[in-house]
Amino acid sequence: MEANNKWIELGWRHPLWNILRFYLSIRGKNQQAAWEGELRDNKTIMIGDGQELPVLQDHIDLLFEYLTVREKLFNIASSQLRNEDEALQFCADQNIIVGKTTTKNKDHHQASKAMIAAVSGLARKVCHEHNITLEPDPQKRCIWCKDEELQVTARNLDGAVPGLVNPYAIWEIKEYWGKTKGGSKMSDAVYECQLVGYELLDYTARSKQNIHHIVFLDGKKQWSYRKSDMKRFLDLLNQGLIDHLIIGNEVENAWEPLLNSIIAEQNQ
Repeated sequence: MEANNKWIELGWRHPLWNILRFYLSIRGKNQQAAWEGELRDNKTIMIGDGQELPVLQDHIDLLFEYLTVREKLFNIASSQLRNEDEALQFCADQNIIVGKTTTKNKDHHQASKAMIAAVSGLARKVCHEHNITLEPDPQKRCIWCKDEELQVTARNLDGAVPGLVNPYAIWEIKEYWGKTKGGSKMSDAVYECQLVGYELLDYTARSKQNIHHIVFLDGKKQWSYRKSDMKRFLDLLNQGLIDHLIIGNEVENAWEPLLNSIIAEQNQ
């Protein structure tokens, strides 16, 4: 899934994104509807302690347009999510070996790493064809250094091309196959990817390097319980904090072409 240029061109610092976050912090449909009416009628946001923030009509129009777009994108994204059996079947068809996330409590679902296996397996294939290296399972942080500008990721990521030093493509994978309703770990996943996005935007602005930040999501059942978190990933994409968002079955037909195009861009 790719962002529409209209939202990317606004830039991640555009007031729209903070207005959106304020709106999303309001709990309850009735309260949100009342807030929408106040915004439309008075062109202000009540901040609290008697403070009012005037809002430009252009920004109000953008907010309501984006909320409509957001809902359509969410419906598309949800339809692309797979169940664990579907994800495993794709790996089997591609002769990709899949590991498991094991836990000490054997009563817990021992989830597969189907998306991790698919992403890594297909990346190996593409990189082999181009005769370039790949780091599919980083045990250290990514490092960039150009013209004495240094950037180190706050944590380990899930993959990098061509390696952990000065990669031009990095990715994070958030797949959840448990039998429960998900949890705070899925909200944490949003924060983690957002942090990496901010770091890369800061560094690329200083270094003028082009680094592709890719996020993969999967797990139909658990993400169905975390709809607000799914939508926040769409917000990160449209803000430009994620360059590419690959959801569920998109990995089967979009990942190889995307990685091929990134490598071709690098070799120009």
